[in-house]
Amino acid sequence: MRSWIIANDHDTFPLRIAAEPRCAIGIVDFDASIGRVHHAGFRGNATVESWEPERARRLLRRYLGDDEAHWDSRFRATVNNASNRWIRFVPETAVIRDQTYAPNVTE
Repeated sequence: MRSWIIANDHDTFPLRIAAEPRCAIGIVDFDASIGRVHHAGFRGNATVESWEPERARRLLRRYLGDDEAHWDSRFRATVNNASNRWIRFVPETAVIRDQTYAPNVTE
């Protein structure tokens, strides 16, 4: 498994990854009203890769549909933005936890 993250040269993220490729990604599904806490954590290494507009187009089509005319203008602009970079993340470890709790209900 690997993950691709869209980054931009106007942010410090690509510079930080280039300087220190060891990193982590955390994904949390949290709902305090019912006490749900689902956590997935990944540790691994990332690299900064050249921007490929066609790869971006394929990725965005998965989530936004094939008709780019219906995409929000931010996403249409992303595809051909030459200052974008890919961050390629390859996990080495994964932890998945259900940390759900009984919420404190007070009336």
